[in-house]
Amino acid sequence: MIEIHFDEASEAEKLVGLLYHRQPDDGPLFHAAYDGNKTVAVYIQGEEKRVLEEHIIPAMTAFMQEVMEDRLLLSIIANIFYFRDVEEQQQILALAHSFLDGERRDYRKSAAFAASRTVMLRDAFASFLRDGLSFSFSSFVTFRLKPYMERLQHYVELAIDEYKLEQEYQNFVQMLRDCLAGRTPQWPRLYLVHDPPHFVFYDSERRELSAAEVRQLIDRHLVFSQPMYIDASVLAPLVSLAPAEIELYTDHPDDGMVQTLQNVFQERLIVCRRADFSRLFAANAGNGGEA
Repeated sequence: MIEIHFDEASEAEKLVGLLYHRQPDDGPLFHAAYDGNKTVAVYIQGEEKRVLEEHIIPAMTAFMQEVMEDRLLLSIIANIFYFRDVEEQQQILALAHSFLDGERRDYRKSAAFAASRTVMLRDAFASFLRDGLSFSFSSFVTFRLKPYMERLQHYVELAIDEYKLEQEYQNFVQMLRDCLAGRTPQWPRLYLVHDPPHFVFYDSERRELSAAEVRQLIDRHLVFSQPMYIDASVLAPLVSLAPAEIELYTDHPDDGMVQTLQNVFQERLIVCRRADFSRLFAANAGNGGEA
């Protein structure tokens, strides 16, 4: 028998559910008893090594990742990094998952992180579990899963870094929106063509502006009075002009600057395909330059 003591009855109940889910169809190899409180007793009926490796260890690994991992991440967020606001905790947790699930590149990843979390958990359970054992699950996590907990803390640190960057970005976008709200549009329309990594400006008559002309559009007082750096090649002239409408032609709608322009100018910005500008330019030339 393996006896496991939990801090919460709900944790014990969920482990029993996962254990029974792993019970083979051709006959029971173990029996899990839940006393309705905080203790799970697993009675091994088959060959111990096989039952542990094929059924109990996979169930307990799934329990850690499906039930306990979020609770551990939230504990790290709240008790190690002192984020106590529930909404902030959930945002950081979501970012941590994006790293854990491989959606975001871990820019600090090292060779020490070559093994997956699943392998780490399986190995920890395999070296510890045996028939006749009685233990506290929270103590097992504290003393036997230190590398795993360090891995979780690593990803929480990455998530917090990302969260702070996103907060700074949102503050930056709001600052630019506030600037726009207080300015009178200088041009009715501006055309912007995205030729990565550059953006080419065209005035209301679709005349291409040189880089020097674009720089002359910048309101220097606006730029110097802001607490954050404003990109001088695209954002500064656009915010200075505050056009009533911007037509942006691009084949890269996911580009970072394109996304920022959409976030700042919102309904003022119309995003079109790059080829549409070529057709528009050709039609304009065919009409003798008339808009």
